[in-house]
Amino acid sequence: MRSNRHVIGTIALVAALGGLAACGPQEDAAGGSPSAPSAATKPSASAPAGGSKADPSGSGGGEKDCGKRPTPPAGVKIVQVGLHRDASVFEAMDAKPVCTSNDWIYHGEGEPKGYKLPADVKGELATGPGKFQPVNRDELSKHIDGCLREDYNVVKQPYSCYGNVYEITLNSKGEVQTMRERWSV
Repeated sequence: MRSNRHVIGTIALVAALGGLAACGPQEDAAGGSPSAPSAATKPSASAPAGGSKADPSGSGGGEKDCGKRPTPPAGVKIVQVGLHRDASVFEAMDAKPVCTSNDWIYHGEGEPKGYKLPADVKGELATGPGKFQPVNRDELSKHIDGCLREDYNVVKQPYSCYGNVYEITLNSKGEVQTMRERWSV
């Protein structure tokens, strides 16, 4: 009689192999063979350099389909914080959307710029998809610093770190008026 361990191991192996098989080429709508390359899986000679119709980011990433490139609302700037000097100053790069296998993800590009966080900044930290918690400048600053250092003794539930990407608006002096953490998976 086979042991329970052997049976469970066999089931796990079959499940893993089934998952691997699911990652292979898919059948096309005409019912083609999954092992035969279809026109959809072959690189197109007419695809523009640096991307394809299925890869609108232009990053050349292949069969990613994120849909239309997102654009922030007027007056909102998306940045990726790279350096936190103190409670009132940080440096960040403009963050641009990049199509990935999951969806659009923002990554900082270019030279970092300095931003001032005035004492009356309206901060919001992500607590889940579409959920935010208002915080004051000191709490926001502590969170930014903890995420940059990957110090999870500082960043505690209900908060987490999501790539240091924030949506900001600036006041007439060029200081950060609002700063909302972007939630992502």
